[in-house]
Amino acid sequence: MCATGREGRFGSTDIIKTVRKIQEAGINVIGNYIFGLPDDTHQSMQETLELALEANCEFANFYCAMAYPGSKLYKMAVEQNWELPSSWIGYSQHGYETLPLRTETLTSAEVLRFRDQAFSRYFTHPAYLDLVQKKFGSAVVQHLHDMTKIRLKRKILGD
Repeated sequence: MCATGREGRFGSTDIIKTVRKIQEAGINVIGNYIFGLPDDTHQSMQETLELALEANCEFANFYCAMAYPGSKLYKMAVEQNWELPSSWIGYSQHGYETLPLRTETLTSAEVLRFRDQAFSRYFTHPAYLDLVQKKFGSAVVQHLHDMTKIRLKRKILGD
């Protein structure tokens, strides 16, 4: 599942209903969420995070949009003269030197800061921790507590 906070082909209601049906069938769901698409705003990224929290999947991945060489996003970024990573390490989602795509209204740093905060919020959210406790037990909840204590260092955030 991938959602960007916009209605698109499937609305938020359809996404939540689909996730619940899958979970009711005994299948664990991993949600994938992207922040920082060209028309994203702080509000649209917040809507994406709220969708993730409501979906409450058994696991979630949070990504920043990246303009990988050869992609349409890359071509658009070049045309807009937006800063791109100077080496492949800058495309690493969890790397110190990561440089995500900026948006029309947000800097790369703002997108990355939001992504990192969204990650922490999701994995410390009480409803998520309750779900994990019921499905996977206290050892996994403890792992999540340990994991969320680690803050990634980010060059563009001044770390």
